[in-house]
Amino acid sequence: MKDMFDECELGNLKLKSRVIRTGIWERETENGGFLKSSVFERYDKIAKSGVGAIISEMFVLDPRDRFYEYSTHTNYKGFIKDYKEITDLVHSYNVSILGQLSFFFYNDGLNQKVEPNDISIEGIRKLQAEVIMFAKKLSFAGFDGIQLNLGNNFYLSRFTNPYFNNRKDNYGGNTYNRMRIVLEIIKILKENYDLHISCKVNPVDVRKGGMTEDESIEMCKLLDEAGVDSIQVTARTISYANRIKGSHPFMDYTKRLIDAVNTHVILGGTLRDYETINTILNSSDVEFVSMSKPFTAQGDFLKEWEENGAGVSICQNCNNCYGKKESKCFKY
Repeated sequence: MKDMFDECELGNLKLKSRVIRTGIWERETENGGFLKSSVFERYDKIAKSGVGAIISEMFVLDPRDRFYEYSTHTNYKGFIKDYKEITDLVHSYNVSILGQLSFFFYNDGLNQKVEPNDISIEGIRKLQAEVIMFAKKLSFAGFDGIQLNLGNNFYLSRFTNPYFNNRKDNYGGNTYNRMRIVLEIIKILKENYDLHISCKVNPVDVRKGGMTEDESIEMCKLLDEAGVDSIQVTARTISYANRIKGSHPFMDYTKRLIDAVNTHVILGGTLRDYETINTILNSSDVEFVSMSKPFTAQGDFLKEWEENGAGVSICQNCNNCYGKKESKCFKY
């Protein structure tokens, strides 16, 4: 029998539980980016709760990004110092932490919002170099890994999606070509850094002419072959979850994905109680689950769940934290 509090391994990471915390927004900064004390307190509470691993709040590449105001970034003087303190704090509880890169716009030097069809080869090389430099900064700051967001509606998800990418060169057309920009980044990261590489993916695009579930599986196979250490299942829109009937909106897709790849798969989305998670773990090959908003509502709820052998998140899924782009709960 599996339990959410089993000790286990996620690639090269040793975990105290099967629960991965995923971050979203970061607005608790001052003086151009320096972290407020409340950020350290938040990470401390989550790290000592019994969580298996932590994925940071979102990082962006450019100060003109759509979500820059609500995200963490690496372009302020105190980045290495601040986040080395964060990673040291998290590591003091024997918990691993990954830095999440989720940029919406990309500035190629000519157009600050260049779309996948319009970015030049030189612009692609600039983007790839910036991602690799971001990984280097994460390494200096003590992070155990990097998560590339190829899901939701962020830039790399649009680049790899046939709905947006109509390029006629080697970075457009078939699935491999559209994934090439990411696969080349992963190759460099694997060759130069000792970082756990995770990717967030959508099961399906829910647009006519967009990525299908079958193609999403093929994309994940390419990530697996490239050496990605884990894949986290997410979705483009919240409405996607409401369109799928069943016990979990991503369950059928996740089962297919686990059978199709050798790398670790993390099931995300709409998980709120101990019993449901353990039922999923013991009725499928799912090994890891991720949660976000429950940690926003109560950072240390896992401690109570483990002590009681049961529990339901106080999160009401009102979505105010997401909609208002805050890393705090507006009810509790």
